[in-house]
Amino acid sequence: MIIGAGRIGMHLIRYISMSDDNQLTVIEKKPERCREVSNVSDATILNEDGSKPDILKKAEASQTDLLLVATSDDRANITATRHAKKEFGVPRIISVANSPKNKQRLTEAGADIVVCPVELALRDLENLLAQDRSTTLIYRPELDLRVAETTIPLNATLIGKKIHEIKMPDKCRVALVCRDNTYVFPEPELELKSGDRVLLLGDAPSVARTVELLRSDETA
Repeated sequence: MIIGAGRIGMHLIRYISMSDDNQLTVIEKKPERCREVSNVSDATILNEDGSKPDILKKAEASQTDLLLVATSDDRANITATRHAKKEFGVPRIISVANSPKNKQRLTEAGADIVVCPVELALRDLENLLAQDRSTTLIYRPELDLRVAETTIPLNATLIGKKIHEIKMPDKCRVALVCRDNTYVFPEPELELKSGDRVLLLGDAPSVARTVELLRSDETA
C-alpha cells in the first residue's frame, strides 16, 4: 500500500507495478494524480485522504504487509504512520520525511524506516564536492554520525605506518580496511598500504579531518 502519489510516490508505484506478484493499493487525495496512477498501474486507487483512520480501514490497512507513506506533507505522513501502526498493526512502514527535523517524529509515530530525500541529496552533493577524496556511505545528522570511505593514494605520507601510530581525531575510528578484493579488520598493528580503501566512522568534522590526514601529500 502507498499513501501519496506525488513525485516520490509515483516512482515507487511504477517500480512496484513492474512485478505481477504485488497487489498494490494507492491512496491519493488529488484526482489528477489518481488519473496519472491509473495510466501506469493496475493498482486499486482510492481518491481519499490516507491520513484518516476511516480511509485506512476502507483500504483494509490491517491486511497489508508493507505501507509506504510518501506524501509531500510531513504532518499527514506522521498522522498516517501513527494510525497505521497503532490502530491497524501494519507490520512494516516506510515513511518519507520531507524535512530532516521530522525524522524523529516519524520514528516515534511508528515508522520502521524513515527516508529523507533532503539528506540523500546533501550526501550526493557532498560526494560530488569531495572530488573522489572520499565517499559518504551513511550520514545521520541527528546522531552527528558519518561513515565514509577513502582510498590511500600512492604517495601518501602514512603508507607503512601502523594504525595505532596515526594521530586521528578522538571522535573518528577506522572501521574496516578493504585490500586485494577482501577486507581486513583494523587491528592496531595493521600497516596501511597504497590503494587501501579505508572505512571511517565518527562525527562529520572528525571524519573529514581524518580523510585529509590519510591522503596528505598525495600531490607532493
